[in-house]
Amino acid sequence: MRAVDEDWWTRILCGSEEGNLRAPSSDEKYIALPRVADPRVVVDSASKQAMRDAMQRFIENRAGAAAGLLSEGASRVFARRRADWTVASSSSTLREHLSELLGSDLRLSIAVGPPRPNLKPIVRCYEGSTLRAVAKMGPDPHTASMVANEGDWLEQFAKHPFDDFVTPELLHRGTFGSSELLVMVPFETQGSSSVSIDSIPLDYIRAFDARNTSDTVKASSWWRGLETRLSDPTLAKFANIAAELAADDRFQLLKPSMWHGDWSPWNIGRLHDGRTLIWDWERTADGVPMGFDLLHLHYQYGEGTDAARSDLERIGVPVENHQVMTTAYFLELVARHHEGGAMHGDRQAQVEAQLATLWPTKSGGVR
Repeated sequence: MRAVDEDWWTRILCGSEEGNLRAPSSDEKYIALPRVADPRVVVDSASKQAMRDAMQRFIENRAGAAAGLLSEGASRVFARRRADWTVASSSSTLREHLSELLGSDLRLSIAVGPPRPNLKPIVRCYEGSTLRAVAKMGPDPHTASMVANEGDWLEQFAKHPFDDFVTPELLHRGTFGSSELLVMVPFETQGSSSVSIDSIPLDYIRAFDARNTSDTVKASSWWRGLETRLSDPTLAKFANIAAELAADDRFQLLKPSMWHGDWSPWNIGRLHDGRTLIWDWERTADGVPMGFDLLHLHYQYGEGTDAARSDLERIGVPVENHQVMTTAYFLELVARHHEGGAMHGDRQAQVEAQLATLWPTKSGGVR
């Protein structure tokens, strides 16, 4: 899992390891939560609004329903803390860079989630008491490629919007130091949309499908890319499955489609004006088998991919295609686990068990 120690935060805040988080004189002063030895939230102490919002989110993530009772008092305590870091850079800091891009004197609140392979900073940019922008950074090659992919798709969606839902609006894409950087218009949702097992918005899946540009799954850049991603010698048994899959006559019948790539309830919500917003397009691709998002949603809910069968049939995926497309889906998860350094965890063990059932192979495969 990715470490988020002081060196990592130096690269985020200063753009390189040459920055200084303990500068003797700087107007950039940051407080780290829960503690400077393990910072998950870093917030500019000069912004009361940034501190208040950061504390609210911090408590919500840890206290659930008790957040409202705790946030007001905790925010006052938080505001009295001395700064942990005073930041300076030989070129420009992240705050200076974003302030120049947006033409405002911004103050930042930066959060990272729990340790995981695709850990990325989410930066909230405040102008006074107003949340002016939200930025996403990819500080290593793996996360940078994901953030860049999201930027590519958001640019396409800006030119050709969807009818049934909206996507985040880009203000800027570029780099800061070695990090890929996306800056977006902030959004506020009024809760989760109707993405549930009981009410899956299949019209959204059909809208994704309409954006596909690949003629076949086998000839798509996604499939060729997956073969490359599985070419590491340590993944030979999975590459063998991919080769057998591509040679199977049923594989040729799969309908290519676009997919969101992480179709989950935490990536979709209802805006206050009633429109649906879908975000986190980091893993989007076209040329995948139609129905991948439905497989992913059921798998994320813990029901397993077999539970997706009726939904797949509702969008026109015949039963005889389910085995080969589900096998391809689990190969995609193998590639993700390998890229994220998560090949020895429980999730990978579950994926291997699924593949052993779906695709027993004689070519050195899963079992």
